[in-house]
Amino acid sequence: MSRFRTSMIAAIVFCMAGPGARAADLVTVVQQALGHDADLAQARAAFVAAKEAVPQARAALLPQLSGGWGRTYNSIEMQGLPRQSYWQNGWTVSLTQPVFDWTRWTTYRQADYVEARGAVDVDGTQQAALLRAVRAYFDELAAEDEVERAADYAAAVDAHIQVLQRNRAAGEATVVDVSEALTTREQVTLQQTDAQNALRTKRRALEQTTGAPFEMLARLPDALALPRLAPEDADAWAAQAKEHGYAVQQKQLDWQIAKLDVSKAEGAHYPSVYATGSYTPAGAASGYSRPTTTTTGMLSISIPLYAGGAMQSKVRETEALLDKSHEALVGAARAADGSARDNYARYQQGRVRVDMLTHLVASCRETLAATRVGYRVGTRTSTDVLRAIDTLYAMQRDLFAARYDTIVALMQLKGDTSTLGFTDVVQINAVLH
Repeated sequence: MSRFRTSMIAAIVFCMAGPGARAADLVTVVQQALGHDADLAQARAAFVAAKEAVPQARAALLPQLSGGWGRTYNSIEMQGLPRQSYWQNGWTVSLTQPVFDWTRWTTYRQADYVEARGAVDVDGTQQAALLRAVRAYFDELAAEDEVERAADYAAAVDAHIQVLQRNRAAGEATVVDVSEALTTREQVTLQQTDAQNALRTKRRALEQTTGAPFEMLARLPDALALPRLAPEDADAWAAQAKEHGYAVQQKQLDWQIAKLDVSKAEGAHYPSVYATGSYTPAGAASGYSRPTTTTTGMLSISIPLYAGGAMQSKVRETEALLDKSHEALVGAARAADGSARDNYARYQQGRVRVDMLTHLVASCRETLAATRVGYRVGTRTSTDVLRAIDTLYAMQRDLFAARYDTIVALMQLKGDTSTLGFTDVVQINAVLH
């Protein structure tokens, strides 16, 4: 039973009711996975931290106001005069305003890229979590289909064994025919065991992804119409992936940050200009002196003259890191191009393969029925029947796998271009039952 849910409230109600109470659909599983994914939670926390880069960098360009209070003990000795000792209280307020500081200004420009990098990390991590949930969902469905297919295969072989045993009792079947059928049945039993083990593994994987067990999942219909791509051009998809893929966006931002690191290192040679002012009133010195007030204002210029070669070394370091980030960007673009082309080909070939296998399964079913009739009238052998049964269920296995592989390829292709969203999950969910 499939229930169409697109709100997080509905997902929470579903989980409170117990995931094993009814068939969970893809929307529910994906929502559960996104709420459980540790990588996504880390990325969101990191983004909250990254957003603080802008106000911190801006603050370094604003006036810095500080104040203080002090109590001073003074002792004065003058020849021919008695020694004088006294306490004096005073407070001060100082103001510093950066007028020109290339490092601080560049850090402020860099902060926008740091915040953008955090946002891209969240989007990319969320998409990766969504894809993991989709793959885990369809992996379990494929395992369930394999269990059912193996059971149907076993039932078909058992039915033929019963026919052989009756014919053997009537003298119309040989020992070889019965032995061959029993051997086939043992092979099917092995397939059933493997299918059950695989299903348990896939269920554990889905539970690990979502943090909750789901005993029943909404399934694909028998007749599945796979959409055509728009555009049907591998170059267009590859170009979009090279420009908009999340991995590419991350490396582009890293490159921009690295360029500004070089600018900061080069700017260490520039002078720094600050305007400073202070106001310092001091109280009377226990009757010894009058109260005093000191007010100062100054424009200071600091010019680095020699730092032992540290500044030149820093420039060389940042330039090398800039080269590294550029090569990482080139590598990410190449990987995005290759992944988009691979997934495009997988989906296009998968659509054709699903259509062909659907036709082959129907043909194999008709062939099996005709072979059984031929066996009854003596024009086909028991081996022919077993071969027809094996061919039918082998084609079914390939068809089930092709359907899920093709859907996942479509989701991964959209992921390559950073166009995969929850709407795509909802569209697939709409055909589940």
